[in-house]
Amino acid sequence: MKTKSLNYYAVFALLAFLFVGASVNSQNLKPIKTEILVEGTSNIHDWEMTSEKAVGTFQSNDGAISKISLEIPVKSLESGKGGMDKNAYKALNEDDYPTIKFSSTEISSNKITGNLIINGKSKTVSIPVSTKKSGDSIEISGKYKLNMAHYGVEPPTALMGTIRTGEEVTINFNFKINQ
Repeated sequence: MKTKSLNYYAVFALLAFLFVGASVNSQNLKPIKTEILVEGTSNIHDWEMTSEKAVGTFQSNDGAISKISLEIPVKSLESGKGGMDKNAYKALNEDDYPTIKFSSTEISSNKITGNLIINGKSKTVSIPVSTKKSGDSIEISGKYKLNMAHYGVEPPTALMGTIRTGEEVTINFNFKINQ
């Protein structure tokens, strides 16, 4: 497989993981279908939150992906448990930072590097990805662990602190890009 083709297939990233500030010609933007799963732990049980409402776009030049951006509304992350969701939104400071954003800076055949913004804090991350071509679409998937404290997020608690979540979460993502 040619490197140029691999660049086209190696697009993403979560976490997320998200899009602001990408200087992209809007005529070349194409949408990305997203599925995101955030997994974490607590002193009582493991937990997860999902979002299928992230908005992603990519730009290609000469058939190779050159930029990818993603924006996840914090309130689109849902566990199915209202109290847990509210605690997570509060911990993520949703009132001041309603979205989690990612904007790529470099795309290679097996990873995407970019700026991940959570709770208003930006960090450069490199996320390993795998790709699969299926008909006229490309699926990009990956998994990335991050420490919430590195983004100024105090791990949520419940029942007056008796239930505490761990600082680390794993972001699993799957993106579908239609050509």
